Amino acid sequence: MRAIGSDLVVLPEPEAELYGRDESPRFRLRAPAHWRSPIAINPHAREAERVVIRWLEHLGCTNDEIHRARQFDVAGYVGIPFPRVSCETTIRIAKHLSLWLLWDDVHVESLEHGWRIEPAHVLESRRPEGLTRFDEGWWELFSELAARRSARWLRDLCDAMIAWSDSARAEAIAIDAWHRTGVLPTFEEQLETRIVTIGMYPTLHLLEDALDHELPRELHEDPVVAQLARTSGEIVGLGNEIFSFGKDFALGRLNLVSTLMHEADLSGGEALEEIVRMHDRALERYDRLAASLGSWGAAEDPWVARWLEDIRHASLGFSLWEARAPRYAAHKVVVHGLVVEPSFVTVEDADIGRRFG
Repeated sequence: MRAIGSDLVVLPEPEAELYGRDESPRFRLRAPAHWRSPIAINPHAREAERVVIRWLEHLGCTNDEIHRARQFDVAGYVGIPFPRVSCETTIRIAKHLSLWLLWDDVHVESLEHGWRIEPAHVLESRRPEGLTRFDEGWWELFSELAARRSARWLRDLCDAMIAWSDSARAEAIAIDAWHRTGVLPTFEEQLETRIVTIGMYPTLHLLEDALDHELPRELHEDPVVAQLARTSGEIVGLGNEIFSFGKDFALGRLNLVSTLMHEADLSGGEALEEIVRMHDRALERYDRLAASLGSWGAAEDPWVARWLEDIRHASLGFSLWEARAPRYAAHKVVVHGLVVEPSFVTVEDADIGRRFG
């Protein structure tokens, strides 16, 4: 048992079975019905999971790393956020996501190896020397993408991965500084970093590849689209903080809930509830921004509309995956003696909802 504040403890899942469940609406995340795909999970997801595990073994990942990957629930990880893409694309995205999460767990969080694949390496077929098993995977994936996509698109994805790697290392350094000094970053600083490190900026490019259509560069440079991209990162980042709260405390990691407790002098339950409501407000903001986006012409507007909808499905889908993934369920948060299991309600307005099945 680990106590956090006066009202909250974190318990291993088996110990938490002895406690009752909090059935109040405080910790339910509200999502408008149009945010959830009518396809609950991609029909190719289970096959993608089998291919990914074999691929990681082929790359030379250790038994411990393969065990970690099995705990990801790869089928849910790709199948819920990407419900309506082809089998080939599902497998490619599943490889990308799984390699990314494993690489982050094993190397980036320990400050061992950052991103090494530059756009010129792939575009000019100049293979860097001394690639790790994770680099080998990235080289293979980006070489495959180079055969499908334009040089501009590939550079944009590489740049997004480089920015992610830099922010992830900065986050790891901040965690180390906190352990050494006891000084937390501010809530706003931590939120801004989390928006980048949650990985939605590169994921938006993967959603373009899933469409098999490259959107105009000018679209990505539009201020409204920039805000949409940031908001999608906020949605996924806040969802991650909510569902990984217990895991983060057990592993001694920063989490926005605990930082808000400290900074705003809130109880654990109050801070968790505020992060849940921040998540709800970010969904509403995304819809307002999407509605304000102007036309990009008759040829592009259907693609843009589909992309914006796919971002909704992915942004919500990652949190739906986290709500069920074993890596997040191993530790439970107990508030005032009741286990808190954040869940989603589908809402038609602010007052009427039903729980997801």
